[in-house]
Amino acid sequence: MQFRFEPILRINKNRENLLLKSLGEINSHLQTQEDRQEFMHQTARQSKETLNARLREPTDINTLILYDNFLEGIRTQSDRQNKIISEVREKLEEKRKEVIEAGRKRRTMEILKEKDFLKYRKEMMKKETALMDEVASNMWRMNP
Repeated sequence: MQFRFEPILRINKNRENLLLKSLGEINSHLQTQEDRQEFMHQTARQSKETLNARLREPTDINTLILYDNFLEGIRTQSDRQNKIISEVREKLEEKRKEVIEAGRKRRTMEILKEKDFLKYRKEMMKKETALMDEVASNMWRMNP
């Protein structure tokens, strides 16, 4: 017995799988961006520690300006990175909602398939019972 909506169920499963793959890619991209941000924070901390160590000794003004510019650049890049991470998180959340909806559609079709199969089994049992009743009735008639 073939489920009449089998092609739709297959399409829904494929769509859900593609969305899951896409969700994984976006999640991986988010992790990469968060790793970059963490690297920037580590670099800034190390630079501040190095600068503090240099401030204990006589330091040239050009060196201080260089550190200040470097730290300002890291702050600017960190702000950009925060925006990127925020955008990627929004995309991730949208994709997650799409995956949930696709899963809901697939599950609905699977429930319909199960109900259709149960209906088919019930009809077959009914036919089998009717056939067995007829055979028993014919046997009874033949053997008085």
